[in-house]
Parts: sequence; C-alpha cells; structure tokens
Amino acid sequence: MKKSPAISRTGTKPRIAALLTFALALGAGSLFAQDTVEWLTLGNDFANTRYSESTQITADNFDQLEVAWVWDGASMGAVSGRSTPSYIDGVLYTVAGYRRHVVAIDPASGETLWSYRLPHTRRWEYSMRADYGKGVGYDIIDGRGVIYIITPGFFLVALDAETGAPLEGFGSPVPVDGFPKSGVVDLLADLGHPYDPYEGIPLETGYITSSSPPMVINDTVVVGNSAEQGYNQARIENVPGDILGYDKTTGEFKWKFNVIPRPGEYGHETWENDA
Repeated sequence: MKKSPAISRTGTKPRIAALLTFALALGAGSLFAQDTVEWLTLGNDFANTRYSESTQITADNFDQLEVAWVWDGASMGAVSGRSTPSYIDGVLYTVAGYRRHVVAIDPASGETLWSYRLPHTRRWEYSMRADYGKGVGYDIIDGRGVIYIITPGFFLVALDAETGAPLEGFGSPVPVDGFPKSGVVDLLADLGHPYDPYEGIPLETGYITSSSPPMVINDTVVVGNSAEQGYNQARIENVPGDILGYDKTTGEFKWKFNVIPRPGEYGHETWENDA
C-alpha cells in the first residue's frame, strides 16, 4: 500500500496537501492490525476509533503547516462539509453536495480524478438528509477496489474505485430513466413497504434514508439508515429502521434484521399491546 503524501517539504516547512479537515483524516492506524496509514472507513476501523498512527503531522510541526491546495465542492452544491474523506491506495475519496456526488481526488495536487452521481428522482428531491453525506465504504473484489455509498434517495451504489464507473454485475436494473444497468441496489425494495422506484415510500406511510456510508464486513455490505433529523420531527410513527445486508460482489439481498421483532422472533413478546 502507498504511504500518505499528506506532507511534502519546501525548505523547512511541511505543507498540507489538502484542506486541514482532509489532512487530519489522512492515514489510519487500526484496532484490527491495519499496518498502513490508510483511512478505510468513516471512523477508520470497525470500532470507530477515529485514530491514526500516522506520524507526519505532530504537535511539534503543527504550527508550521501550510495549505498547498484547496478542493472546492461548491460546483456540486456542497454546503455542510459533513464528509470524512477516506485515503485509500494513494487516493482521497469523499462525497459532496445535495446530490451526494462521489469524488476521487489526487492528494498530491487536489485534482478531481473522477466524480459520479445518480440521475434525478423525487426520492432525492425531498430527501431530508441530502447534504449530510458522511463518507464512503470500501472493499476489494478480485483485486479491484470498490467504493460503496448510500444516496439521499436510499439507493446503494457500487463504483469501480479507479474509474468511478458503476460496478458491472452488481445489483439489478432500476426502472428509472437514466439509471445505469448495473451498480445500483434499490434499498426500499427489501424493506417490505409499498413504494414507487421514482417517488419512494409515500410520505404519509413514513420516511427513511441514510447519511452514513455502508460498512463492508467480510463479504457483506451492511446498510443502516436515518429518519428525519431529530430536531425536526414531523410525525409520531414511521417505518422501522431495519438493517439490511447485501453480497458485496453481486449486490444480492442476503438478510434483514428487524429492529422491532416480528411475531415468532426473539423478543417479540416484550412488545405488548401492539406497541
């Protein structure tokens, strides 16, 4: 694996090869014996330690850091800047804007290597988590890096990490104009609620999306979810936030964990009076 180019030397002063928020995210020590300075998940590891063993930026040289370049996501509608970039095999990966563009950036120059976003849908248009994308998921399939994200409209997307192209053989065609033939899974299809591929779940029934990236554990892409912002609730009842699992190579649906146990499932008897 390549080491981080986050700091280069110009005279005696190290230079940051990104915005400070990027620089602090570069690298990754890990609870699980990661031996590189890469940052592979939102929290760096499955324990979400948000800790890096990289030693290029220290308390001794921090006051000498300078900005070498700035990557600006304004053209993609980026406002909140919630994403934690991942540093993988010499490339920065992040998401930006209300459409949650996926972006690959050269950490040495700040050049955008590629970007990708899904076509427009009503599901994106009314998303309550549109500009709150927090990052990407990552894994390797047959020696090829794959970037995974969950879009504001609640689609799971798998992209070739080198080219940004939708991953061939992943998922199935979504009946929405302009969608790629592969590389996408419609997550609403596996939650068990009536929905329209373009419109989503009727808002009178409920609302669900995700602002966080999926986690890839062994051969499974694990998908969590988000509802309305906690400070802006508009309903008393909603669809349950069930957890979904998919095959990382094919996108095939593997399982659903019901956060509210169904009849016959462990713990259902504790939900009394149709709670």
